[in-house]
Amino acid sequence: MQSIKNKIAAIFVVASLAPLAAMAHQGEMHTNPAFGSAAPAPAATRTVVISAATKAVNVDKGDVVTFELEGKTFTWQFDTLRDSDRFELSAIAPEGVNTHGVRVYVAPNPLYRN
Repeated sequence: MQSIKNKIAAIFVVASLAPLAAMAHQGEMHTNPAFGSAAPAPAATRTVVISAATKAVNVDKGDVVTFELEGKTFTWQFDTLRDSDRFELSAIAPEGVNTHGVRVYVAPNPLYRN
């Protein structure tokens, strides 16, 4: 019986550390709770490739998006304080990532629109 409890405990420990391991490759992230939080890459529902020609990105509140910029990636969950928001991508990008002045426009979550 103790063996089963130990195995279950080990599974919970591994499961709780998995998101941290997934984020380890992304470099040091900005922390800005007003705009959401870093997320593990497997949680992303879409990927946006940012180039020098990209001016803006549209997302919905609650979206989890992986951004690809010049061979670097990071994943972000948009859990903004306000339903509609806009800010520079550089406010959430890891240190040293050139975001080319891209703005992020966050729309209300479609699940809660009337």
